[in-house]
Order: sequence, then structure tokens, then C-alpha cells
Amino acid sequence: MNCRRLLFLAVTEAGTVTAAATLHVAQPGLSRQLKTLEREVRMTLFEPRGNRLVLTPSGRAFAPPLARRGIAETHQTEAAVDGLRSGRVGQLAAAATAATVRVFLAPFIAATGPDDPPLITRQAGHFALNDELLDEADFIVSPTPTPTPTPTPMVEGFETVDLGGTALKAHGAPDHRWAEEGRTETGLAEICGDRLFAHSRSSVSRAVLDNALGAAHLAPERLTECDDGPTAEALAVAGNGIGISTDLPRYGAHALWITAAGAGPREMLRVPLHVAWLPGHFASDTIRTTAVRLRDFLVGQGDAVTPAPPQS
Repeated sequence: MNCRRLLFLAVTEAGTVTAAATLHVAQPGLSRQLKTLEREVRMTLFEPRGNRLVLTPSGRAFAPPLARRGIAETHQTEAAVDGLRSGRVGQLAAAATAATVRVFLAPFIAATGPDDPPLITRQAGHFALNDELLDEADFIVSPTPTPTPTPTPMVEGFETVDLGGTALKAHGAPDHRWAEEGRTETGLAEICGDRLFAHSRSSVSRAVLDNALGAAHLAPERLTECDDGPTAEALAVAGNGIGISTDLPRYGAHALWITAAGAGPREMLRVPLHVAWLPGHFASDTIRTTAVRLRDFLVGQGDAVTPAPPQS
């Protein structure tokens, strides 16, 4: 399919099959390849208009990620050649949300050494992370282990490593009664009695909170959306309510794990995390090793990751 993708981009750029034949593919063969590609993706990508081929709406949606994937593959090829010459992976680009970079990835990078490939971070929203793999990210740290639905077949599946989960925490002021009582966890019903500062519905952590509230038939008395974890904590420290985020406590905030109604004391609300990358990546082994090390690092952080349930 890679050859047909190249031909598709050539026709998209040239506008006609004849012009695209500069790739030294005979016009009948080029036309057949395009028809085969349309059958594979189950979409009509071109429609004739005079002596030109014009992209259909499906073709216009198909072309940008295809071009991005081609650029990404070119960069991967260049990096692979450099790696073969030097005998090591030069660097890796990791895409994650701002909170994940701030709380997990940056501290992990600080714990690596000069013999490890440098990790360059790229920030994106939860639901835009998969697209980063079509740009220059070598891997992503994502709440979703599989590709999101897309009209293009660019990603047939991911290689993944399960990192466990990052706990969703309720942050209160240093003098909050929870801090005075030395509490380490709180229930959903209890936090609903206070004003909450939580991420908007563009965040997976908000989806986790909303799903748990819905399952427990609960609703907060007042919820104000705040997409910046540090700001939500700052508002809580100032005595305005409870900040809900996966961030580690700062500004003196007292953080508690949140348990769902009826759940055991070690069954906290959490956002699942996975490292994911495209199959066949030239540095697949290095990415997998890095992901396992990241998982061990997160477990070692303790407060940032939901503890494993007790062994029976």
C-alpha cells in the first residue's frame, strides 16, 4: 500500500494522472493502482472534472494525514540511518498532555543518564495524541491504548505498554479539615458537597470523574471548569473549594485519593495510561525498554500512580 499512497499523493499534487506519471509509472498502471487504493480504503478519493482529477470530500480528509505520515516515515528513515551509523538511537520524541509531561515525563527524563537517548517532549490534548504519531512523535503516553476512530487507514494498530494508572486526586487547602484529620482518601459523595474545580470535558480525567459520578447517581453542588491543574490547586489552596486533577500536590495543597461509592479503600479513581507507538518503528525495542523503565519509575513515585490491589 505504501506505493499506492505515494502515487495518490503524486496525483493529488499534480492534478492529473498524466502529470503524475513523472514517477515513471505508465498511466494505465497508475490508474489501476489508484482504483485499488480506493477499494482498500473503501472510499472514492477522486472524481473527474474535465481533464483533471479532483479530490472528493473523503479524499480531502484522507490526504493530510497521509502526507503527515509520509513525512514522519521519512524522518524515521533518516533517524534509523543515523542510528545504524552510530550504533545507538540518537533521540526520541514523546508526545503527552501537559500534565503528563509536567508530573511524569520531565521527572523521568531527569532520572535518565547520558547513555540513554534524550527524550524530547511534545504537548497535545488527550484526544489529539494519536495524531502526534503522524507527525514527529516516536511514541505517545496516552489514556487510550488503541487508535481513535478515523476515516483513514493510516494506523492499523499500536504497539503498547500498559503503565497502570494515575490517581485522580482531590486537592484541598493546607488547613482543610481533611488535612487536620490526616486523611489520605475521600469518597465521591463527600467531595460533591463542596465546590469543585475540574478539567473540562475535553479531558479524559473529567470523563473518569463524570462516569464515576453518573454510576453513583451523584452530582456536585457546583463545578467550575479549569483546564490547568496547577491553577485548580491554587484555587483550592486559597480556600475556594476542591481542585480535582491528577497532578501531584503543590503550593501546600493537601491531596486525597478519590474512591467511588462502595469501592474498597484501595480502589481509587484513576486515569489509565499507556505508552503507544506505531508498529515497525525503527527504535521499537528502545521505546519498549523506555516504556518499561517509565512504568517502574511511576510505581516508584507512589503518590502519582494508583497502588496495585492487595494480593489475595
